[in-house]
Amino acid sequence: MSKAPTKKMRNKVFYVVCTVILVLTAYVCGVLFYTAIVKGEYYRSKANTQQLDSFAIHANRGTIYDTNNKILAQSSTVWTVIISPGDINKNEPEKRELIVKTLSEILDVDYEKLNKASLDFEKRYYIVKNKVEKPQVDEITAFMAENQLNSFSITLSEDSKRYYPNDTLAASIIGFTNYDNEGVYGIEAYYDEYLQGVDGRVVTAKDASGNAMPYDFETRYEATNGNSLVLTLDSVLQHYLEKNLDATVSQHKVANRATGIIMNCKTGAILAMATSPGFNLNQPASLSEADEAKLTEMELALKEAGLTEEEIDEQLTEKESVYRETQWKNKAITELYYPGSVFKVITCASALEEEVVDLSSTFYCPGVVTVADTQIHCWSRGGHGTLALQDALTKSCNPAFIEIGQRLGVHKFSSYLEAFGFTQKTGIDLPGETGSLFVSEDRMGPVELASSSFGQTNKITPIQMICAYAAVINGGNLVTPYVVDKIIDDSGNVIKTAKTQIKRQVISEETSKQMRSILKNVVETNGGTNAYISGYSIGGKSGTSQKIDDYSYANMRYVSTFCAFTPAEDPEIIMLVVVDEPMNGQYYGSAVAAPVVSAVFKESLEYLGIYPQYTAEELAEQNTTVPYLINYSSLEATTKLNTLGLNAKFIGDTESGSVLRTVPGAGMSIPRDGTVVIYLEEAETLTTTVPDVTGYTVAQANNAITNAGLNISLSGGAIDNDKAIASYQSVEAGSEVNQGTVVEVSFIINDETG
Repeated sequence: MSKAPTKKMRNKVFYVVCTVILVLTAYVCGVLFYTAIVKGEYYRSKANTQQLDSFAIHANRGTIYDTNNKILAQSSTVWTVIISPGDINKNEPEKRELIVKTLSEILDVDYEKLNKASLDFEKRYYIVKNKVEKPQVDEITAFMAENQLNSFSITLSEDSKRYYPNDTLAASIIGFTNYDNEGVYGIEAYYDEYLQGVDGRVVTAKDASGNAMPYDFETRYEATNGNSLVLTLDSVLQHYLEKNLDATVSQHKVANRATGIIMNCKTGAILAMATSPGFNLNQPASLSEADEAKLTEMELALKEAGLTEEEIDEQLTEKESVYRETQWKNKAITELYYPGSVFKVITCASALEEEVVDLSSTFYCPGVVTVADTQIHCWSRGGHGTLALQDALTKSCNPAFIEIGQRLGVHKFSSYLEAFGFTQKTGIDLPGETGSLFVSEDRMGPVELASSSFGQTNKITPIQMICAYAAVINGGNLVTPYVVDKIIDDSGNVIKTAKTQIKRQVISEETSKQMRSILKNVVETNGGTNAYISGYSIGGKSGTSQKIDDYSYANMRYVSTFCAFTPAEDPEIIMLVVVDEPMNGQYYGSAVAAPVVSAVFKESLEYLGIYPQYTAEELAEQNTTVPYLINYSSLEATTKLNTLGLNAKFIGDTESGSVLRTVPGAGMSIPRDGTVVIYLEEAETLTTTVPDVTGYTVAQANNAITNAGLNISLSGGAIDNDKAIASYQSVEAGSEVNQGTVVEVSFIINDETG
């Protein structure tokens, strides 16, 4: 018979069992603590991956508006179409082929590729197509409803797409986004953190087999749209500026693009800024016609040189990339240039402020001066002789400004170079602004001072030039330019507003007033210049600089510049135009850039609320309109025309006939003292050949046109200037037209004073 365990033995077993239980409990607790606490996030993530599926709801970027709330850039909802091969196989295998066929047709995707993807039943999802528009999505939704498809077999996930409704308008300012809706150029890039919203997400539960569960197990976190921007840009001014820049680039065969800036000179608000040629914001990778033509020429040259197809493709691809990068750059802020004689405005203002010159100061121009053994020429090789300060600027005399620079001296000149903002970036709220290249005070010798004084040594950006020029004429204040007026949230609340930032006062109001008067006289001198507009008070200065870094003197190319402001007595608007390498013969800033400024001002000033104030003489020279004369007698027609300052030429019986038709027709513009050809009977219309008057003086052109039986309409600010010559006529020479037709002839002064 077995012996019963003793009490000691039972206690020993009890302690052993308890110890084992405690150890196991401690181990289990430790594992639970490690799993739930230490590695809790890891295992929760793993569990979510197994139990949850999700799709992003992309937030819409904020809208970009112009100053009048016209939309310049906008995001709209598009969709990503996704299929789930696993769901299709388990729930609707018999409809798989129908799904593939229908989606490939609606979305225009490759059938074979989609069919292969739909057979990979291990895949949870496959993206069929991104950025799908609503009409296609509606077709897919109708297809799903008609065939009672499982909602997880085909998923439509919301996304966002950027649109630019005006295509090329303000392209270099606005910039564009990449495929992920991130800003990469222009305002889109600079203000990306404001424009970007916060993406939302749709989270759905999955069962143990990985299938999506019903909508009760779906959670939707809505996206928060980005903030919107209201710009200082005015779309109307932007259009006028771009249109006239494009015309100039075409007319003058500009090799290295042109740029223009319109700014409120008192606040720094940019009203328009353009680079020509531009590009299409909706297709930013597409090159301009000019660049495509260059690539075609390059390809032909490479083929003639005997290169292989591979070598040609490599070089063309490299050049295409360069062209694309160039067209995206905002020339107004990213490229440097020698300002030329426009800079004389800065030298003159600095010298007046320092009282080293005054309006009675005189200078002598022999045509060429020697500075430290270096000869420096005036554009007028014969010299200007003795000049007062006003004439020195009006005639843009280099030797006179060399002397003014010498009177200032290196220290003061360098101080004003810095004070006017040429040694630092302007701080405009756009990406990619470039700093200037300037000669510092410790490196500026006599020759550098001389050439700097008339704008041919320091390389600056157009935005630096217009800001400095604005300080000269706005009372002396250097302002920070800006393009965004305010930022508003998705509910329309203003969260940030721009304010005028005055960096410093560079010159006094008195000096600024003197400069306004001097520059007004520059434009109005000798009966008008290329920038003069009848009825308006405008001040301005041209510049023509040599690209001495890039070309030899034998093959020199030029940069043509003009900067003007209005009203001259109390300026509001300032405009700068820079044309880089005009190649069609003319290159003076006054002949190439000034007409752009004049044309934009003519179109836009009344729109801006700046109205002309004509003198009696100017009113008398204004065109009039041909009146309606049908069925009038010859006497009645003559009387009507005479009251308007017009003449009549009758074809037919003046005693009994009545007016059947006129050339020009009723409502057409015609110069005062013009002749209206009046037909009193059915007769063959009299025609004449249009003469070529380009290069003629005003008097010569007038005689040639009127002697041909035509009416001449004079245009251009220089028509009362003895040096004006015809540069363009609206009807091509040699054309056969009706007698009485109005031919508009434009006149310019083709030298540095124009």
